[in-house]
Amino acid sequence: MPSDGSPRPDRGPSRPLDPTSRGALALVVATNLLPLAGVVAFDWRVGELLAVYWIEVVVMVLAYSVAALFAERPIDLDDRSFYVVGYSENTELDEERWEADPEPIRLVSWLPPIYRRNVGVVVRSLGVFYFVAFPLLGVGLDAVSYVTPTVGFAAVGVCLAQIVEVRREFFAERAYEEQSPYMVVEAAQRVVFFYIVIGMLAVPAVTVALLAVQALAGSGAFDAVAAVVGPGAILLPYLLPIAFAKATVEWSRRRAFHESDPDGIATWFTGEDPRREWKKEEESAGDW
Repeated sequence: MPSDGSPRPDRGPSRPLDPTSRGALALVVATNLLPLAGVVAFDWRVGELLAVYWIEVVVMVLAYSVAALFAERPIDLDDRSFYVVGYSENTELDEERWEADPEPIRLVSWLPPIYRRNVGVVVRSLGVFYFVAFPLLGVGLDAVSYVTPTVGFAAVGVCLAQIVEVRREFFAERAYEEQSPYMVVEAAQRVVFFYIVIGMLAVPAVTVALLAVQALAGSGAFDAVAAVVGPGAILLPYLLPIAFAKATVEWSRRRAFHESDPDGIATWFTGEDPRREWKKEEESAGDW
């Protein structure tokens, strides 16, 4: 590009990176693996890294809970395969409340109104924090030691990133007009559930694998690795599943946002929208 900022005619117009291309996928994976390199190469504290991961989940749940207050559509619990905390297939909704026109409350002129009936949905769904707080049981009061300026700085960045993400997905596209409060909190709780499943599977599997390696290589094998690479290298087998799970969540949510009909694991993060299923049925009927 010339010094005046004009495009080079011999190279053609520059194109932004396709958000769902392989290059974008590689960027997402590399970004999530970078902190692991910091643990090995720069002696970053693993506890601080895990604290940032945990704060990100907390902020995400809170951000989507706030966004749910703006959702206009009524709740529909029929034929769902996933129920958020506080709801089940036996939950009876107040039909009079959800069939009537919602009562809007406008807080400020530059935001859409919130709806009083959504408050109860959000409050019930916040029970998910019982599951979010589960990792703290094994840490106890030691968790306070990880509240450092580094973690605080990272937490501010996480909060800003989540605000931008919610604004892009929910407000910029006016998604609040097409979603119910249940659908909004469901999007966050699907992520929480995914992380819980990964943790339940990965931690025992990695522990067994490390014990097997130690039995084959000898008790001093890990000490030798720690002496050469650094003590953080011993924890990498536990951090890798978390990093890849985080990359999977980011990539899948990106596909769910940019693709009209994503496939694979991205379908888990799209949530269940009865209108989407009705539309598919209508399109299928129209093809005959």
